[in-house]
Amino acid sequence: MSEIRTDPLTGLTTIFAPERAKRPIAIKSSQGDEDQSAEQIASDPFAEGKEDETEPELFAVRAPGSKPNGPGWSLRVVDNKYPALTPVSTPGSEHDSFGVHEVIVECPHYETHISRLGLASFRNMFHAYRARLRVHRQNPRLQYAIIFKNQGVLGGASLGHAHSQLMVSHVIPEALHREIETAQQYQAEQGTSLFEQLASDPVLVTEHFDLICPYASRFAFETWLIPRSRGTHYDHSRDEELDDLAAITRRLLKALETILGSHDLNFVIQTPPFPTGDDVGYTWTLRIYPRLAHLAGFELASQMYVNPVFPEQARELLQRELAKEQS
Repeated sequence: MSEIRTDPLTGLTTIFAPERAKRPIAIKSSQGDEDQSAEQIASDPFAEGKEDETEPELFAVRAPGSKPNGPGWSLRVVDNKYPALTPVSTPGSEHDSFGVHEVIVECPHYETHISRLGLASFRNMFHAYRARLRVHRQNPRLQYAIIFKNQGVLGGASLGHAHSQLMVSHVIPEALHREIETAQQYQAEQGTSLFEQLASDPVLVTEHFDLICPYASRFAFETWLIPRSRGTHYDHSRDEELDDLAAITRRLLKALETILGSHDLNFVIQTPPFPTGDDVGYTWTLRIYPRLAHLAGFELASQMYVNPVFPEQARELLQRELAKEQS
């Protein structure tokens, strides 16, 4: 039977319709791994040795003795060549698009699925995110940052090489305002964090993170990682937290690939605006959205989502798969 649920943090509504999983699908994505031609791989602008095809690097994890903007790196951060936000500002204008748009290239070789990278690559990635956020926090004109990955056609990726992006601007999304206000109101009324309720029935608990399938998941097998410290800002995370985040995220993505097969996805690190105080009851999260189907007219028009997999079912399958890795 179908069921309608509303997420207590985001306010977004999902219709759970398990019968939808049985419908025939005759249309498939045209850009799977098998469609990556030798020519596409050879023209990869993010590959090691093609550093002159990107903007100059802003940050890198490099082998000792290697030089900036040359080979010898494990991870690079560069400005996006086709930015949605630009450093050109028009102060006082309501249409000011001033901001930062960076690309984090996660490995020097061509790889489309981050789940196939080693643990060191995940550690480099999460530590690089923190380093870049700390830099942009110093700019008083920048208020809000979001880190996201688009993997595959359904995830919105334009290049196959594993990479993620960072956007920072003075504009704070209304959806995030609502989340913060909801968390603040809940804490004022209940005397505890809403994130304690969200994490009350986890898939898995590590030393530093609660892994959950949200009550009103918008996407099949949507998962969130919530720091057990209930820290407010991602860039305040300690080294040991980021190392744990790297390990559990890699395990999770590999488990999802085992259950779902090769698939497209998005992940987002949702962290509040830089000025947000640590007393508002808000906690940063890493949210993973497997993209198994296109968003269609109903979702676009209503801002409601249709999900064929209940989070309870996803949690059970993920727990089983993650337990195998530990045995």
